[in-house]
Order: sequence, then C-alpha cells, then structure tokens
Amino acid sequence: MGYPETEKLLVLCDILEVNLDYLLRDMNEVHNAYDKQEQTSPYAPYIGKWLQVFLKDKEFNGFYCVGLIAIQNTQLLLMDDRGKSILVDTSSVNSISNFTNEKQIEKLQAIPSNETITDVGYYFINKKCDIKFKQEHPLLGFNKPGGFYSVLVMSISDEIITVHDVKNRRLTFKMSDVLFMKEC
Repeated sequence: MGYPETEKLLVLCDILEVNLDYLLRDMNEVHNAYDKQEQTSPYAPYIGKWLQVFLKDKEFNGFYCVGLIAIQNTQLLLMDDRGKSILVDTSSVNSISNFTNEKQIEKLQAIPSNETITDVGYYFINKKCDIKFKQEHPLLGFNKPGGFYSVLVMSISDEIITVHDVKNRRLTFKMSDVLFMKEC
C-alpha cells in the first residue's frame, strides 16, 4: 500500500478547504469528544465571546479583554485583543465575566471558531511564548521582569510542556505549574 505525496495532500486540502489534520485523522470522534466536554464545562457559554478573565495569582490579576476560542480538557484557549493566543489552565481561573465595552468590541477582530480546532496545543508549537508559572522556578536562567519566562515551545500536552529557553536548553515542565502561556 502506498502513501500519497505531501504536495497532493496539500492540493486536496485546498480543494476541500480543510486542514491536513482534518484530512488525515478521523475528526468525527475528536469533535464528539470536544462537544461533550464543552457541554459539561462551566466555561462553555463563554466560547466565542470577549471576556475578562481573572486569575488566582497575586502578581498577575488576569486579562482585561480576551476572547475564548476553545476548551480542551482543563485548558482554555484564549485570544487577546491583538490576536495573540493564550493558554490558561482552568484551575488558575478565579472568575470570568463578559467584556462589556461595546464600542471596543466593535473594533476587535472576530474570534476564531472552535469547530476547526483539534488540539489547542498546536497553536503554540514552534512559537516564541512567555510563560508565567504558578510557583517560583529559581533554577531557570531566562527570567523576564514580572516573573515571565521566554521560551520556544517544542511540544505540549495536558500534562507537560517541553521548551527551549534563550540559551537553547531543552526544559520540560508540568502544565500544572503553569499559570498561563502567551504567544509573543
């Protein structure tokens, strides 16, 4: 049995107007799992809306104006008012409320639909991000003001994140230690 050439797969994706993940994977099962999860999440009513998200952190209170794109397991995929992606664990959230400045909402870009998202971690792979940890990590040599750490994200799952720091060292952390991660 042969495998199709990459170029032919990409042409097929363009014709069908789908991404490669959709073409190569059984997306019905993935979407059904996300649909069930979103129905049971207390944050589901906020998907596709501009919000204020307050976090359980003394140094960083939260995000004043972000859109909720998707929910996956315990992670919220958000977008800031400049279109940058943010990943927040639900255990870090203190409260969420609707962003009510209608004039500002009219100026903001549309929030992407969560229907095409298969894995929120893919938004961050091979991107430079700032990570804010829940607890101090004194051994890290890439601290920025305010407790942020600049990294290049190599892989991410519900349990761990693997990054390269500014000195190109490979580091792995538990996602439970991450307050949030924001695309630079």
